Amino acid sequence: MKNFENSTVLVTGASGGIGSEIARQLAASGARVALHYNSNKSAAEKLKVEPVFQKNGADIFAADLTSEKEVAVMWQSIESEMGPVNTLICNAGYLQEESVLLEDMSIDQWQQTQDRNVLPYFLCMREFFRALKRHPFSNPSAVLVASMSGVWGQPGHCDYAAAKATATYGILPTLKDEIVRIAPQGRVNAVAPGFIQTEMIENKMKDQEGMKKVLQTASLRKVGQPSDVAAAVTFLASPKLSGHITGEIIRLAGGKEGRILFDSDEIELPK
Repeated sequence: MKNFENSTVLVTGASGGIGSEIARQLAASGARVALHYNSNKSAAEKLKVEPVFQKNGADIFAADLTSEKEVAVMWQSIESEMGPVNTLICNAGYLQEESVLLEDMSIDQWQQTQDRNVLPYFLCMREFFRALKRHPFSNPSAVLVASMSGVWGQPGHCDYAAAKATATYGILPTLKDEIVRIAPQGRVNAVAPGFIQTEMIENKMKDQEGMKKVLQTASLRKVGQPSDVAAAVTFLASPKLSGHITGEIIRLAGGKEGRILFDSDEIELPK
């Protein structure tokens, strides 16, 4: 189904595992996709030439999303080369993999995590809203890719949990009411993934017993895939599929709760 015909969609962090799958699903649904990357140009170039992007068009755009100037320049480049952005997927993010308890955390780590997670939401959404004033669309949409860490918290990653909670409980409910002042049918939603099988959790996946304990609390007893996130993002981004949904968070946690549902020998991990 071509839910994004004649649409220009920007996916931030498109060179990563989740971002690339989001971009593929949007392209398969008819979108022209602007593929953002920060430093991994080779991954972005490799992604761009995949067949799924050839029919409707795609191009790569570099920007440090903590830089006000670079975000503005990126937007101008996309508009001149691909047309105005009517759908924004704020996917780029940062997690320091090493677990650090609050009493041991430096202010430098705290600030870097806030800067590399919260600033991209702020700068990209601000540029998107400004562009919507220049180029009115009847039903633009934005999807914030957050994390279940911002819903449940995450011991050893207080900085990351706080940054993602900013998106789900601060930015999202505010901007879903602000976008309609520019575009009356504009929407802002979010997805909050739990464990998704990407490079980010490779080391955690090596801890078989630890992962079994995690999955003992999940109804579906499996780790999510990037395609699961992409499907939820595509659904929320499409005015045809979710035109009466705004300000909502889809939790991609496989039914995970705070209680053990299964014995460890009932859990089967991917090889």
